[in-house]
Amino acid sequence: MIKFFRKIRQNLLSEGKTGKYFKYAIGEIILVVIGILIALGINNWNEIRKETIKEKQIISNLHQEFIQNKQIIESIKDGFKLSSNACYTLMNLLSEDLLEPSAQNIDSLIYLSLEHTPFIPSNSVFSEIIEAGNINLITEESLKKKLFKWSTEIENIQATYLVFEKWIEDGYLPYLSKKISLKNLDKYSPMAWDKKSKFESDYNIIFKEREFENIIDNTLYHHSKMTKLYDNVESLINEIIAQTDTLNKKKRKQKNVYKT
Repeated sequence: MIKFFRKIRQNLLSEGKTGKYFKYAIGEIILVVIGILIALGINNWNEIRKETIKEKQIISNLHQEFIQNKQIIESIKDGFKLSSNACYTLMNLLSEDLLEPSAQNIDSLIYLSLEHTPFIPSNSVFSEIIEAGNINLITEESLKKKLFKWSTEIENIQATYLVFEKWIEDGYLPYLSKKISLKNLDKYSPMAWDKKSKFESDYNIIFKEREFENIIDNTLYHHSKMTKLYDNVESLINEIIAQTDTLNKKKRKQKNVYKT
């Protein structure tokens, strides 16, 4: 094609048709520019199409990941609720004479009051998006804001949980280890001792101590802080699930219209 245009220009020059030559040259330049613009347009359209496909996959993967996170947070909250209920039961037993402590399942109640499981979300899709710099492929700005908020909420939960865990390890457990047998508590743990400790545990002592009341109260304080954070993150998870579901349906509809 280039040789063809070059031959035409050479013929015009050899025939002395300078004016026609310049007009032809200008026309040729215009055609080349138009060709370049069309090529760029096709390339841009192809890139946009690829990014749209990636965005659709990202949103679909996020939707599935946050459904998993909803299940995880619900399980964690159920565990914290059991622990809180155990603490309230122990609080109600304070200052009472426990004539039959075994009937009150004191060991199991104290074990439950100590239970604390960290919230470890399914975060592989979100982390990959951030690390690969694909967050900007998400065109819905409100969804991007929620995802950035998600990152902040997880950091807050982890920081607060570490404080709570430190309290259990440095405050609650050292007190119990001086008063009662931890082996008896661990009957309800994965250790599942089949025999009781040879050392007696006098629960009447700890249930008449203000220090034990303060310990249970402080544990419940940490529970309330964690529960509030879990409620907030669960609400955020629900919002992300709802929005990604809506976007998935919208994009499927657009695809069907395009095919039609």
